[in-house]
Amino acid sequence: MTCKTLTFLFFVLCKSLFSQEIYSDKQFPVYRSCNETLSYNAQKECTTQKIMDYIKVSINYELADKLFPLDKSTQFHVSFTINKKGKLENITAKAHKREMAAEAIHVLKRMPKLKKPGYLNGKPIDTEMSFLITIHF
Repeated sequence: MTCKTLTFLFFVLCKSLFSQEIYSDKQFPVYRSCNETLSYNAQKECTTQKIMDYIKVSINYELADKLFPLDKSTQFHVSFTINKKGKLENITAKAHKREMAAEAIHVLKRMPKLKKPGYLNGKPIDTEMSFLITIHF
């Protein structure tokens, strides 16, 4: 290989290695009570925590107690997409009992629209979210 080719490859590799995603042009969806001026990671943490809090406050604990009479807690996994308008869609849930998964989906369908959707390069984007929730009853 020639010196020019090696130099070109060096620059290409350096650009790809050091072009870690900088979040200045990327914004995570913003929940209603989260501050829009937070950094990407802080917005992500705030929005995720607020959504989890919303689910925990809105879930039917009597149903959980009825479905799991011998247990004091249960877990379920939820995943959804926050669309370009800030609304939730493609909501799925997995739980030990089908009724609990249906309740989690029902709660998320009632969740209010987010303050702002996710943005990339100044354009709204769909943002996928997924997390495991544990409730104690």
